[in-house]
Amino acid sequence: MMESGNFTQAILSRDQYTPEYEVDFDREKLALNGLSSTTAAAAVSAAMSGSVASYYREDGEEYNIRVRYAPEFRTSIEDIENIVIYNTQGRGIKVKDLGRIVESKVPPTIQRKNRDRYIMVTGIVARGRSLSQAVESTTAIMEEAQLPPELSWRIGGDYENQQDMFSDMLLLMLLIIILVYMVMASQFESFMGPFVIMFSIPFAFVGVALGNMAHGMAIGVMSMIGIIILLGIVVKNGIVLIDYTILCQERGMGVRESSVTAARSRLRPILMTTLTTVLGMLPMAWGRGEGSEMWRGLGTTVAWGLSISTVITLVIIPVLYCGLTEHQERRRARKAAQKLA
Repeated sequence: MMESGNFTQAILSRDQYTPEYEVDFDREKLALNGLSSTTAAAAVSAAMSGSVASYYREDGEEYNIRVRYAPEFRTSIEDIENIVIYNTQGRGIKVKDLGRIVESKVPPTIQRKNRDRYIMVTGIVARGRSLSQAVESTTAIMEEAQLPPELSWRIGGDYENQQDMFSDMLLLMLLIIILVYMVMASQFESFMGPFVIMFSIPFAFVGVALGNMAHGMAIGVMSMIGIIILLGIVVKNGIVLIDYTILCQERGMGVRESSVTAARSRLRPILMTTLTTVLGMLPMAWGRGEGSEMWRGLGTTVAWGLSISTVITLVIIPVLYCGLTEHQERRRARKAAQKLA
């Protein structure tokens, strides 16, 4: 991972292994001498680590009195082999007659998650690299590695948190779209008008994609927040346009004449509200100060998404509204003719 250039540092969660001596008891020898593995292990532990035999009290303080072998009798393998263990008959047997001493290395700590042991490798992403690039390079390296079948790997940390947050935000976007449509349907007292207005949302996503491509950025958490903001902003231009179109129809104008009149009359307020929002986001999108990289995604997303959506709204929304309205009028005319026939 370090060779890929995506990380400046890799930290292993497990320190160097610690050497230790293990007593490997022979169960047959233990049974012949009237001992159990638990009794033998407790005796060796008491000799090496000690056991609390009593307490010493002085001036209200209490201290443990720990009894164990002196340091000079517990420093080598020979010392451990000469530890005497007494059975129930009071006969002493040395450890070397009950098993063997094995030198091994163990980790200082054993980390577990879901009852499985794991080792965590933490990588610090290099300057100028994104988290997605680092994850992609790491995934490629791990897929090429020949891991034993009993081992598995998984990318966690910030990437795992990011994926969970993206899932939550996608659900939030879906709920926002549904609520926005319900509010518009209740206000327009119709399903067709809000349905046409909602077509401005997909083109906002097109603007977001173009903006991130133009700035060479990946969609991050702040970009997702910007998209959530866009879901409530981009529909306002369609609302202004369709509302005035319906008003012109109620005054007796035809569908196409109403759409042209509404587009001409509402062009100025739509452009004014869009420009004020976009220009207000430009300093955030082009910021170069400390911490600006965090807010750059939000500014870019809102500015580009709103700009592209506004242009599309002025062209596509009136065309869709005229087409759907004329189609409904033709259906009504056919139904009326069928009733008369």
